[in-house]
Parts: sequence; structure tokens; C-alpha cells
Amino acid sequence: MHSIFIEDLKVKTIVGAYAEERLQPQTLTINVEIGLATFHAFQSDKLKDTIDYAAVASLIQDELASSSFKLLERLVEHLCECIEARFEISHIQMRVAKSGIVPGARQVGVSISRDARPNQSPSSNSSGK
Repeated sequence: MHSIFIEDLKVKTIVGAYAEERLQPQTLTINVEIGLATFHAFQSDKLKDTIDYAAVASLIQDELASSSFKLLERLVEHLCECIEARFEISHIQMRVAKSGIVPGARQVGVSISRDARPNQSPSSNSSGK
């Protein structure tokens, strides 16, 4: 299995089920692994043959800057849907965590792991550019 990953991406957004959580943006820690639908980049050494890490990070940052969610579950699902719609992927794993919510716990969060959904229509360019 071939994939790219982004680890510990810090993004601020409005998220929370309780009103006090939604008063100001919270910093989320995002980890994502995206399975490559093709392996061409391993031979070609060309960005156009893979998924551009920067394009994925920008997509995540842009989506969270323009959206708010009550639940991390919906936030994670939304980000996965956006990534699947924009890039040609085979699978996706994402973990999103926030700190300072549960006393005694360093972080709480949600993770998802799944194969790409067949009804997603990737862009014509898997690099995202």
C-alpha cells in the first residue's frame, strides 16, 4: 500500500457541542494518511503523478477557516469527503484531536479509516493544482 501523510497539522476553527466551546476558535491537531490510487510518482519523480501535500494541507485549512461544526465526527467526515472529491485516492485515514476538553486527558478526538467511495469523482489532476 502506497500513501502520503501529513502529521500534526495545527488548524484553528470553531468546533464544539457546547456554547462555551464555540466562543473562540480552538486549535485542532490533524493527522491524515491518503492512499495513492496510482504508483506512477515512484518511477516518474513528477509532482503531477502524486498528491501534493501542500494542496491537501491548504484544502484542510481553507475548509476549516470557512466552516464551523458542532461535532468532530461531522468535521472529519466533511474533510474526508472534500479530499475524496478533489484527489484520486484509494483510501483515507484521518485523526482529529483537540486539547483541554476532558480534565485529565491530553487530547480527545475522532478518527476515521476507509476505502475511497466509488461515487466520488476525482479531479482530472491528482496533484490538486
